[in-house]
Amino acid sequence: LVLLSTLGMMLMAATAELISIYIALELTSISLYILVGFLKDPKSSEASLKYLLLGAVASAVLLFGMALIFGFTGKTQLGEIAQVLQAMSPKAVLASPGLILGIVLLVAGFGFKIAAVPFHMWVPDVYEGVPTPITAYLSVASKAAGFAIILRVFYSAFGLPQWLSLEWGLIFAVLSAIGMTVGNVIAIPQTNIKRMLGYSSIAQAGYLMVGLAAVGFSPAADIVGRSSLLFFLAAYALANLGAFIAIIAISNKLNSDLIEDYSGRCR
Repeated sequence: LVLLSTLGMMLMAATAELISIYIALELTSISLYILVGFLKDPKSSEASLKYLLLGAVASAVLLFGMALIFGFTGKTQLGEIAQVLQAMSPKAVLASPGLILGIVLLVAGFGFKIAAVPFHMWVPDVYEGVPTPITAYLSVASKAAGFAIILRVFYSAFGLPQWLSLEWGLIFAVLSAIGMTVGNVIAIPQTNIKRMLGYSSIAQAGYLMVGLAAVGFSPAADIVGRSSLLFFLAAYALANLGAFIAIIAISNKLNSDLIEDYSGRCR
């Protein structure tokens, strides 16, 4: 299951065609649904079911968005979609609400995969209910693959013309601000360490979307946005893995994920 999900994530990051992107996403998602419920205890089964149901809705939303974009452009290759949009006037594009709706649905579908607010409902229960090594894998690998495919899709297909990139850049800017606020505020009162890191992961998605929001504003912002996103993503992966390794080491001795039980562990 880990190999299948990793294969799907690698395909997500490498492909430049809508149908292939969807297949790679589903290969990843189905493997993760099973992996989350692997222990078959009540907590992991509940987390797996919630993840499956919400993930199915997100997949349907994403597929509908892709269908709208294909219906408007007649293309599934990201580069060809960009060529069609560049050849059209802003008035012609804005006169086709199907395209705008398709882009919004793509944001919603991908937003679920990266745990962006308000598509984050699955994160706390899944992080709390599954074994810590699987939580670490989910928090790092799936988020990295999700941001890789978002950057590829929106930069390759919708990066030009610039006025269009400003439209979806504004969406990511709003989601970023909401995510940073909601994730950090709700993380404060948590009593379960894995649940707290789940909300922290939501906040980190907000920080990462700042880089996405910058892409398309100007040539300089393109470079800074992409490079800062990739740098922060690498730093997030290392820091998060370190945090979960510490949790695994301590929780194996304590047999508890409650923050209060971690008191005095450094003595």
